[in-house]
Amino acid sequence: MAVQMASRLEEFFEEQTSGALRSIVKYDHEGMDIVYLRNDVAEQYSEAELLDAIDESRMQSLSTSLYERAYSEGHGELECIVNCFENVVEMNFALEDGIGAAVALDVEALDDDDGLVSEARDIVVEERA
Repeated sequence: MAVQMASRLEEFFEEQTSGALRSIVKYDHEGMDIVYLRNDVAEQYSEAELLDAIDESRMQSLSTSLYERAYSEGHGELECIVNCFENVVEMNFALEDGIGAAVALDVEALDDDDGLVSEARDIVVEERA
């Protein structure tokens, strides 16, 4: 499930972001798989730092039920946690506790396409079903 979703997200973001895709990582209970890592981004991280960042995404997915309980039932299931930094947008698409995909984009990608996040969300919703 996470493998197919990560592949679809990679194709989608490569088509939609004109080179702004930084990374896509699939994670589950067994480990992780770096689906895509742009060369200049790879140079910014040691292996340990990269693994720490991936573990942070996995741990963040474990807290989705906490977020869901904080809001009314009308919100539904939490599907994506977005962290916007000055230069990078990190999106963590959680399929289940500890299972999902983390996608990083250069922040400029959000300036170009109004429906970027919502269209990526559609991919996740389809894979969850």
